[in-house]
Amino acid sequence: MKRLIHVCAAAILAACAVTAMPALAASQLKAAPASLNPGLAYVLVRLGERSEGLWNRLTLAPYDEPAADIRGYGRAKANPVPPRTDRRIAVSPKPFLAEADHVRTYLMEVNAGLYVIEASPTTCFCLGSYSVYLAPGVITDLGFIYIAPENGTSPWAALSELRVAADIEMRGYTLPDAMAIVPPANDTPVPDGLAGLPRTPAAYRPAERFGNHQGLLINRALPIGGGK
Repeated sequence: MKRLIHVCAAAILAACAVTAMPALAASQLKAAPASLNPGLAYVLVRLGERSEGLWNRLTLAPYDEPAADIRGYGRAKANPVPPRTDRRIAVSPKPFLAEADHVRTYLMEVNAGLYVIEASPTTCFCLGSYSVYLAPGVITDLGFIYIAPENGTSPWAALSELRVAADIEMRGYTLPDAMAIVPPANDTPVPDGLAGLPRTPAAYRPAERFGNHQGLLINRALPIGGGK
């Protein structure tokens, strides 16, 4: 009988431990929530079309600012994210909250913390990007992010004149993406249902070189606002 009690107690403690552990939170929402979970963070971002009919993807990763690297990798290997928390946030073409003028607006529900804007599908912006703190219980508005190959084909003004060396451009597999970040303005529209929820513009901080831990092409983000 005592053994049974001990076994039941151990099972209850194990269940409580699992319950208390941070959960994998990254979820791309298809509709505005009625309210925000005070224990989670929310990311609002508008991604411009990569080219006609082709939508971009974006990856954010937990960032260790003192070590200047992705948590759990390279110089920040000794500082991994806790078990069962998000190691990366991937914004995909669907689902999205709104689409207008070749821009889709996305809302992600994630674990709170400091993140770096890490990569597009082909390119790690590890030669220089930006970090942002995602606070719990609030929507952090990243503004607009435009990504396109650095070969002068982008429909967006901030990227349209950027070109790499001719020999690199001729070999498509070595052609990196360029990225421009334009923070939200006071009059930047938000999708229906979000206007009444707590929301704050992203406080971007420069993130110097960090590791290319996905083995992608490399580049640096343009200065905030899309300047060259």
